[in-house]
Amino acid sequence: MHQISSPVMRIGRLPFVVVLASVSALMGSAALASAGASRPSAVVPLRPGSLALGRGGVLYVADDARHQILAMTSAGRFRVIAGTGIAGYSGDGGPATRAELNQPAGMTMRADGALVFADESNNRVRVVLSDGTIRTLAGDGRFGWVQSGTQARRAHLGGPSPVTVGPDGLLYIALSGVNEIVRLNHDGSLTRIAGSSRYGGIHGVGGPALDASTSGPNGLAFDRQSDLYIAGFNTKALLMIDQKAIMRVPGSSFYPRGDGGIVAAPSGRVVAIDTQRVVTLRPGGERTVVDFARRRVDATGSFLPDGIAVAGDGSIYVDTYRGNGWASRSLIAVIRPDRSIRVLWRGS
Repeated sequence: MHQISSPVMRIGRLPFVVVLASVSALMGSAALASAGASRPSAVVPLRPGSLALGRGGVLYVADDARHQILAMTSAGRFRVIAGTGIAGYSGDGGPATRAELNQPAGMTMRADGALVFADESNNRVRVVLSDGTIRTLAGDGRFGWVQSGTQARRAHLGGPSPVTVGPDGLLYIALSGVNEIVRLNHDGSLTRIAGSSRYGGIHGVGGPALDASTSGPNGLAFDRQSDLYIAGFNTKALLMIDQKAIMRVPGSSFYPRGDGGIVAAPSGRVVAIDTQRVVTLRPGGERTVVDFARRRVDATGSFLPDGIAVAGDGSIYVDTYRGNGWASRSLIAVIRPDRSIRVLWRGS
C-alpha cells in the first residue's frame, strides 16, 4: 500500500478495511486469546471500559482499574491478555501477560489479528501480537505535542485515548491531552492530521483540519465514505473531517462518552455511545438504536455504556460499571440486530 502524505483527503477512494470478525457467539478461540492465557485465572473486570472484537468473536475488555486487558470466553469467564495488574511500563518483547500497563484505554483490531491499544497514562500506544507478545508502536513515555515527521517511538504523546484503523490500513491516534490527532505511517513516522495547540474547544470549523481544534478527542471512527468522526470531549460535541480534510460539525445533539465510544461497524456505519443511548451517526444527525433510559437491562438501574464494539452480523456489544455515576451494577451485554438484549456477564 502506497504512502499517503496528506491528511485524510486522499483516502476517500481507497477500499474500507474490515477488521472485525463476523460472530454469532463468543467462541473464545482466537490465537491471541489462547497465547495470552495459558493458565486459567479467576479474574473479573473491576471497571470494564473500552471493548474490541477479535477473530473468532473474542470480546476484549480494557480495565483501567486493573491495568489489564481481559478476554471474555464463551462461558462468560475472563482471561488476562495483557498486564500484570500493577501500574507501570515494562515487558516489551515478551509475553503481554507479564507486561505492566498503566490505564489501558481505546482499543482496535488490525487486519492481521493484532490488538492495538492506548496505554494512556504511559503516553504510549502498544500492540499485542497474535502470539501474545507485546511491543510499543508509538510514544517515548513523555507527554507532549507531535510534529509531523517525528519517529513514532521517539514522539511525546499527549494522553493517547482512542485508536482506530483507517480505510488506508494505517493507525490513527487521538491525543486527548493535547487536542491532536496523528497517523502512524508505514515508515514508522507520525503525521499530524488535525488539532490546534492554541484552542481546546470548537475552533476552525469550515477550514483545514490542521488548523482546527479537535476539542479533546476521545473517540474516532471512519464511515464508508472515509469521513472521520471525532468525539470532542471538551465541548461534548461531534466533529467530522471530510474527504477534503476540512473540519465540519455534523448536525447532531450527540453527547460523547468513553475512550473509544465511537466505532466503525463492518457495514461502514458509525455507531456510538450517547449518554444512555446507542446511536448510529450520519453527517445529518443520529438515529437511536437503544435508549437505556427507557429500557431496563437486567436488574441494573441507569445503564450507562462505557465501551462499544460491533460484530459482523450487526450485533452491538456494550458494557457499564457500577460507580460510573449512573449504573447500579456492572454488566456486559449484546444488542442483537432485532434489538433484543442479552446479558453476557453480571458483576457487582
